[in-house]
Amino acid sequence: MFDTITYAFTKDLPGGPIYRPADPMPHEINSDESDDDTSELSRGRLIGGVISLVLLVATGAYLYLTL
Repeated sequence: MFDTITYAFTKDLPGGPIYRPADPMPHEINSDESDDDTSELSRGRLIGGVISLVLLVATGAYLYLTL
């Protein structure tokens, strides 16, 4: 990931924009890296996945029926 703030300020320079890697955010530094897909599903992650799937299907059905 690159630093979008530096890119936004330098995108109109004659030499082109400056690309630099973004510094990790505090919540990324202090995380225990348990956010990968190989870990076992917790109850909260399962409920969140089901809710997001239902919302995605409902939105798709709504758009299909209205268009």
